[in-house]
Amino acid sequence: MVIARAHGLKPWLAQRFSAVYMTAYLLFFLIRLSIQPPHGFSEWRGFMTSPLMSISTLLLFAFLLIHAWVGMRDIAMDYLHSFKVRLTVLSLIAAGLIAMGAWLLLVLARAI
Repeated sequence: MVIARAHGLKPWLAQRFSAVYMTAYLLFFLIRLSIQPPHGFSEWRGFMTSPLMSISTLLLFAFLLIHAWVGMRDIAMDYLHSFKVRLTVLSLIAAGLIAMGAWLLLVLARAI
């Protein structure tokens, strides 16, 4: 018996889930800032370095990188037909996204 497998379901779900999380984060962030905006750097830093916001912001950027990877991967797979070119482009994209993630971790580590 052959079991049909849904190819691309996991990336599709990852992209949709990341989009929902990023939208929810943005809405929460905008509502929070419109209700109680921080007055000065110390309040802003206190708000952003609270454990909830630190973890939420880290998750936001992790989901942003995942979202970007899935989108760029799908575009490369659709339009780059040569295996060597596709592998090169996907490798460069992955390296760039990993570099952005590392830079983000450095920025967030300095903020805490």
